[in-house]
Amino acid sequence: MKGRNRTLLKRGVILTATLLIAAGIYVRYAVYYENRYFLNTIIGGEDCSGKTPVEAEFLLYEKVSDYVLEVSGREGLSEIILPNEIGMQYIFDDSLRKMKKEQNPVLWIMGLFQEYNYDMPEVAHFDEAALQQRIEKLVFFQKENIRAPRDAYISYSEGNGEYVIVNADQGTELNREKAEDEIKKAILSLNPGLDLDESGCYKTADLDENSDSLSNSLKLANHYISARVTYDWNGNEVLVDSDRICRWLKIDKDKVELDEKAIRKFVARQSEEYDNYGKNRIFRTTDGREIDLNTGLFGWLTDQEAETAALIKTIKNGETIKKQPTHTEEKPLSWQVWVKDTYVEIDLGKQHLYLYIDGELVLDSDFVSGNASRGWGTPAGVFALTYKTQNAVLRGANYETPVSYWMPFNGNIGMHDATWRASFGGSIYRTNGSHGCINLPYEQAKKIYEYIYPGFPVVCYY
Repeated sequence: MKGRNRTLLKRGVILTATLLIAAGIYVRYAVYYENRYFLNTIIGGEDCSGKTPVEAEFLLYEKVSDYVLEVSGREGLSEIILPNEIGMQYIFDDSLRKMKKEQNPVLWIMGLFQEYNYDMPEVAHFDEAALQQRIEKLVFFQKENIRAPRDAYISYSEGNGEYVIVNADQGTELNREKAEDEIKKAILSLNPGLDLDESGCYKTADLDENSDSLSNSLKLANHYISARVTYDWNGNEVLVDSDRICRWLKIDKDKVELDEKAIRKFVARQSEEYDNYGKNRIFRTTDGREIDLNTGLFGWLTDQEAETAALIKTIKNGETIKKQPTHTEEKPLSWQVWVKDTYVEIDLGKQHLYLYIDGELVLDSDFVSGNASRGWGTPAGVFALTYKTQNAVLRGANYETPVSYWMPFNGNIGMHDATWRASFGGSIYRTNGSHGCINLPYEQAKKIYEYIYPGFPVVCYY
């Protein structure tokens, strides 16, 4: 029993001694860290473990005494700002001591398990005016190095025959106020480098090539120019394809519109060039002359408003079609086709008529036209038979004449038989002509009547 008590006593003495030694060591370290930073104390990126505030100040001063700021930007531009250029000084305040006071020396052991990280004390001071002058001289702010940002945009590629997106150019123009603030922050925190691009100091394009709205507009523009219209404009081929349509697109950033005013002008130009409604045309007579004649109310006349609307719709639908333009008449007559092979030719000067069917002269005859001495001369021009009828009565202010074959082509002027006349041709019309009609021998009038039909071309000339 006594032996056991002695053992317990011995163990108690050892434990007490151990605890006293450990306490002594802990207290010793507590005293040590009373004016020193704990382990794992980092100040401004420097390891200050176990250092006094004075020692830390010297360590940090060595760091800042060699400080320079390298400023870099886009397109490889960079420049160094030296402390002496901006009147820079380093003055430590009591921040280092305050940091130490935050560390209770009794808790020094905590430094074994965690890191105490502090920012660099604000020790840098500079001349504001000197820094402003230095910034003015930086390469980033020189005119030759400044390029404003440009938005991505849609452009027509003639080689490919389609629209493409041209990437944005972010340029090299800085946001002056932002750049100055970042430079000052870098100096005050003694950062050795400042990337103006990474710091968001550059102005940026509003629209880049990844924009959904730009992509949608690109699809729309290419849809428009996919249309292809091949016109038969009064015998003339007029092509509306991508190269022409691209000139009618108004593209503003990511907005695409058809220039309807330009399309209307295009239709008007084609109408002016190719329509022959009311225009003079060259007619080759039977005796070989070329005569300039008015086509009267016949020929091609484009309905410009209707055709403009139709063309706009075709482009918006991206269609490929062949067509004639919309006309004001349901069946416009082409001069070249209309009088090419089949027509009545009336030579008012020679008082002789020719009837051509499919290019073959099938009949010719003398006639008597309007009385020139009384101002009833038959008008020259190109006309079409209005209608034809038999056994008609022609009435005027002072006459009423029955005829067997009545074929009007210019208002109340027409061809008909004149059985009351004994002769035709020559110069009869000068003093004894009609009221304007073409008086024909009965048999000739009958044959002509059998050949012609409403719309049949009638060409009158002197």
